[in-house]
Amino acid sequence: MRSTHLPYRVLLVFFSLIVFVSSGVAIALLLGWTFPTNIMSAFKVDPASRWGAIVTCVFLLIMSLQLLSTAFSRSREHEITIQETGLGRVEIAASALENLIRRAARQVRDVREVKPVLRCDRDGLGISLHLNVNPEAHIPSISQEIQQIVQEYLEEKAGVRVLQVGVRVDSVSIEPRARVE
Repeated sequence: MRSTHLPYRVLLVFFSLIVFVSSGVAIALLLGWTFPTNIMSAFKVDPASRWGAIVTCVFLLIMSLQLLSTAFSRSREHEITIQETGLGRVEIAASALENLIRRAARQVRDVREVKPVLRCDRDGLGISLHLNVNPEAHIPSISQEIQQIVQEYLEEKAGVRVLQVGVRVDSVSIEPRARVE
C-alpha cells in the first residue's frame, strides 16, 4: 500500500489558506478597503506583474481541478502485493486479508470479535488486532495463540510475510445467559 495522502493533504492545506486569505480580502473590499484595488491597478500597468499574476492564477486553477478530481474519484481499495513474477504482479485487497484474519481468529476459543488494522510496508505486513473476549478467558494465552494462528494462516493462505501481530483487548463481554422458564 502506498501512502499518497500526504501530498494531497499539503495541497489541500495550501489551497485552503489561499481561499481563506482571498475570502478575507473580498470581505475587506466589500467593507470599503481600497488598498487591494490600488495594487490591482498597478498589476494592470506593468506587463511583468500581469504575467506573474496570470501564472499564479493558472497554477491555482490547476490545483483546484486536481483537488476536485480527487474529491470525486472513487478511492481505490488498498492492495498488497504478494509477489511479482515475469507474468505480472499478484495483489490481494486489504479487505480480503481482513476476512482471512477473522477466519483465523475464529479458531481461537473465547475470542468473540476481531477487528484487524493493517499496516503494510516493503518488508511485510504489520497487523493490530482489536479483540472482544469472553470474561473467563485467560488473556495472555489467548493473545499469544491468536498471534501465532494469524501469522501462520496468512503466510500459508495468502503468501504474505507477517512482521508483527499486535493484540489489544478492547472489551471483555459477558455472554448473554440463556433464560430458563
